[in-house]
Amino acid sequence: MGAGTGILFIDMLVRPLLRFGFKFYFIGFTVLFIVYGYIAYKAIKSAYLADRGY
Repeated sequence: MGAGTGILFIDMLVRPLLRFGFKFYFIGFTVLFIVYGYIAYKAIKSAYLADRGY
């Protein structure tokens, strides 16, 4: 699975939650922060492990 396909799947899964969440801004921003924080964590972890030669 490519990065573009993964982002598309994440968008399709998270968008209904965000539609509900932005009616209540605290919930929406919390979900948004968690999702994109997890994506950033995986990307940084992947780059770090690739740099070390694993």
